[in-house]
Amino acid sequence: MISISAQFHLALRHTLVLTATALLMIFLWAYLHLPEADLPVVVFAFLAAVRLSTVATMELRWRVLSGMLISAVILQYIVSVTGNLPFLNVLLPSLASWILLKKLSASSAYPVLLTGFLTYSTVPGVYGAAERSADLLISGLAAWIVSGIGAKKIPVAGTPGQPMPIPKAFLKAVTIFCAAFLYKLLNMPQGIWILLTIIFIYMSQKPGEQTNSLVRQRIFSVPAGILLGGLYSGTVVMFDYRLVYLTPFIGAIGFFMLYYKHDFFYFTLFFMFAFTVCADWMSGALREFNFMQFLFARSLATLIGAGVLLIIEKSATVLSYKVEAS
Repeated sequence: MISISAQFHLALRHTLVLTATALLMIFLWAYLHLPEADLPVVVFAFLAAVRLSTVATMELRWRVLSGMLISAVILQYIVSVTGNLPFLNVLLPSLASWILLKKLSASSAYPVLLTGFLTYSTVPGVYGAAERSADLLISGLAAWIVSGIGAKKIPVAGTPGQPMPIPKAFLKAVTIFCAAFLYKLLNMPQGIWILLTIIFIYMSQKPGEQTNSLVRQRIFSVPAGILLGGLYSGTVVMFDYRLVYLTPFIGAIGFFMLYYKHDFFYFTLFFMFAFTVCADWMSGALREFNFMQFLFARSLATLIGAGVLLIIEKSATVLSYKVEAS
């Protein structure tokens, strides 16, 4: 069993790798003027780096990164090229997620799913998908560079290298399909968070952990983080705009709490804090923070995503009881 000091060291290590990769990728994005290197590419870089930092040998790290890169490129390509075909834009990515959950380990699959489904919020089309594929290769290089510094074998949740059980993968793919369907059907502001809520909960869930607790923490921490982000945005404008550069480190605190204490509430709180400020800053609306959109719309999307997750899991549990009884 990992001691407290070892767990702290592991959490700190993951957080430093994540932060360094995110900063490197943001620098490359700005310096190389990457056209399609939007949020999905940055997210893939730092989550892939954390995954690679748990792999000791260079050969295995290359195999893991290759599998994640190829999967992320294919998934974002499917989402992009079917953007004008609503039914296929829901069905094909959901089928792809089922295959990924079967073939990849949990620690590799969820960064790929986040990258792919975040593409819903980017401009669709073949050209954008092709450029984003090239940018993903650069993000993979950034992840490789940072994770390679002192990489070693570390036990992680989800038994990396072993596929997830097929029934579990199918259930999660069905949940993703329903979330994507509602996202397209409702066409609401911030609706992408219906999907992202489910993926974040799955990514943070430990084997055997109940979903209800994570859902409750997510529902309350999202609006709290947005409120704090809004207050911070006002502070940045009032005092010094350079305070916005602290947001990556604020987001890193959330990941540290997740890695160290497995505290999903504070992870979401700090992540939404940082994400809200960055989204507001990057959109050029720092002086006009839209509380209605960011607070109510995103909180509602979170609530819908949580509801979809709980309903499907409850239905699957009831069905399994009936099958066993018969």
